[in-house]
Amino acid sequence: MDPDHLPGLVSGPRRLGRGRLLAVALLIALAIVLTLAGRAEAGNYVVTQCSSVTSFSEATWEQTTDHYRPRALCGTDSGLQAFHDAADTGLWHYGAWVWRAPPGTVFTNVQANASLTSQAGHRGELVVTQPGGALAGFGSEHNDFRVHSIGGEFTQFHSWLRCVAPGAGQPCGRAGDDSAHAYVRGVYLRTDDRVAPRLALTGGSLLAPEVVRGVRGLTFSASDVGSGIRKVFVEANGALVVTDIRNCAVAQGFATALSPCPAATAESAGVPTAHSAFVTGPGNTVSACVEDLALDGAANRVCEHRKVWVDNACPASAVGGGTALSAGFENGDANETLVYSDGRATVRGRVAGAGAGATVCALTRVLLDGQPIVVGATGVTGAEGSYAIELPAGPNREVYVHYAVGDNVIARHGLIARSTARPSLAVRPNHGVRRGDRLYFSGTLPAPSCFDRVVKVQARIGKRRWQVFRTDRADPSCAFTARYKLRATSKRVKRYRFRALVPQAAGYPYERGHSRTVKVKLRRRHGGRDRRDAAGRR
Repeated sequence: MDPDHLPGLVSGPRRLGRGRLLAVALLIALAIVLTLAGRAEAGNYVVTQCSSVTSFSEATWEQTTDHYRPRALCGTDSGLQAFHDAADTGLWHYGAWVWRAPPGTVFTNVQANASLTSQAGHRGELVVTQPGGALAGFGSEHNDFRVHSIGGEFTQFHSWLRCVAPGAGQPCGRAGDDSAHAYVRGVYLRTDDRVAPRLALTGGSLLAPEVVRGVRGLTFSASDVGSGIRKVFVEANGALVVTDIRNCAVAQGFATALSPCPAATAESAGVPTAHSAFVTGPGNTVSACVEDLALDGAANRVCEHRKVWVDNACPASAVGGGTALSAGFENGDANETLVYSDGRATVRGRVAGAGAGATVCALTRVLLDGQPIVVGATGVTGAEGSYAIELPAGPNREVYVHYAVGDNVIARHGLIARSTARPSLAVRPNHGVRRGDRLYFSGTLPAPSCFDRVVKVQARIGKRRWQVFRTDRADPSCAFTARYKLRATSKRVKRYRFRALVPQAAGYPYERGHSRTVKVKLRRRHGGRDRRDAAGRR
């Protein structure tokens, strides 16, 4: 530990009496309220100079007359010195070592080990400048080095020797042999950085094409007027994929420069889209971010976000040369198609510039929130580059057709395969039925998202009219059941026709549809009686 550094003044509390503890507690509570009601988070770091951590110093020497002289002896125990070397110096003239807070920052605590003496009207002082320009002195006069500190908000810290002789207009006399002086060492400046860095995305292959895969470049530039840029990184969907820490002037947990990190940087990051943080599809958020320095608390961070379409699923084609891709339904020029849920849709198109054997991939996503994009099917081109991809039966889906060679993807998007719900339906008994018999209906709805969906069991009345006589809901396995007792039959009707109707509903990825018609045969009659009656087998 630096002997000049008292932790209680810069980084931690000192042991206090009970009365002072109560006062400190009240001050802390007030500080918390002011912090919560004030500005956003800021990076904090403590700068130390002319100390056992570093002999470096960024203090500048300022004087109003050359009667005051400096010595820079930070490599020794003497520190930075101000002394007088002339006679008859005018009132308020001074010489001072000055530290200035970088733009966008303030000093919130200043601590220094100083030897301050007075002689012949000259006085050694430690002084801070507040944001409004007012000056505040702190510390006590003593020939030995002692640690002094002050808290608040300050833009500058001065260790100065000046003429303060009593009596208006009276000059200060000669203070030979350093009898009046201001010596300072072991300087610790708690710095509050209140300005976030600036960041601009400048391009890169990650942002250029419609669909990306492989390692892609991302370029951006950043600058910071306070502590400088400490960290640059790239996130994908909130997960870190690329990071780099800048070389900053930091040692033993302290900054050794007022602006310890580079003020500006230009980055060209290689972003691996095969990283597990990426998912296949358009919803990937890539964030380029920079942070300034924070050795205590949270750093100021700024990010720029972009959406990126990534394909990590389609198999790459071994046959290249393709320059353009067409795709559609029917004859290859329709953006939408409608098939039954147990039927198949076919995507047709051509890869211009590619011969036979090129792989074409159809990615699909069920039209439900949160559904992933998966490989629906693949196809292979013929001699003219034409292809046909048969999609398996399924619900309403978005379709994305890709032709990928290496890390390059040619895409055709905007296709929709719509699906009409076709549930199954069975009835028992389905023949030899007569009045008073009970019919049992059962079936299943197409998945997914089938649980609790309404199913209406209908009977055909006449040639075209369908009438609902039972309503049910599907269970978690997509199954439904219903029953009905035949209360009357017509002599002219030889069979009944039934079907299950599924209305369109929000959250169910199918169009309105019905099952195939199921026929139920009535028991044949003979001479106005059942055949079994005539046979005497009632």
